[in-house]
Amino acid sequence: MRERPGCYPLLLILALFLSSPAWADSGEELFEKECAGCHTIGGGDSGGPDLKGVTGKRPADWIERVIVEPDKLTADKDPIQLGLVKQYGGEMPNLGISRKDAKKIIAYLQDASAAPSSSGAAPPAEPAPKPAETVATPELVALGRALFTGGKPFANGGAPCVGCHGFGYAGVPGGNLAVDLSARAEAAGEQGLRGMLKSLNFPIMRKMYADKPLTEEEITALVAFSKDAVARNTVPAGTYYPAAGVVIFAALIAGLTLYKRRIR
Repeated sequence: MRERPGCYPLLLILALFLSSPAWADSGEELFEKECAGCHTIGGGDSGGPDLKGVTGKRPADWIERVIVEPDKLTADKDPIQLGLVKQYGGEMPNLGISRKDAKKIIAYLQDASAAPSSSGAAPPAEPAPKPAETVATPELVALGRALFTGGKPFANGGAPCVGCHGFGYAGVPGGNLAVDLSARAEAAGEQGLRGMLKSLNFPIMRKMYADKPLTEEEITALVAFSKDAVARNTVPAGTYYPAAGVVIFAALIAGLTLYKRRIR
């Protein structure tokens, strides 16, 4: 029986491949892929809290739970989780992260949050400049509304937001597959909303927009639309004071006039 010279190298490569550990993301890679859309490490709150130092504030098993099963943590009425849901206008989605990967992310957060040593360490980096805020011009707001409602299609063919979401602050009813985005947009602020729209790292959206990312122009228009709606919904209480004062004064004058007529 003749031997085939090419078989041995192939078998050797196959044996090496099978005996080597499976290719796996590092904690940093997992953070960038799964978390960075809504969280920073030392860059301030975004769609979710700044995670710098979180490993020193929360027990490791709690952090693991909030990464792996945030929905169950909410269902268990965990007070910390309920506070975060209220503060950020919604619950962190369950991204299907395994406990093994969650531990990698926690280890990365611990390393990234660690203070530099006093000997030979590089000085702390200067804080990043605050990004410029988007000015919600009427044109941008109109474009954002059209993109949200489907009046203008997304350049890469993604489904319009209104298919799953409503935006009550703007008077836009939507599908009931997902939450109304009013409170979430208000709590997240511009940079948080930008992060979420850029990553679209939510269970259903991740699949729907996998090869249909939003453009920067579309994200800016949606941000402008959201900011405008939130601003219109949040009328400062002081705005009503002058009008209320006039009404009360007029009522007092009318009351005094009637009283004087009665006692004459």
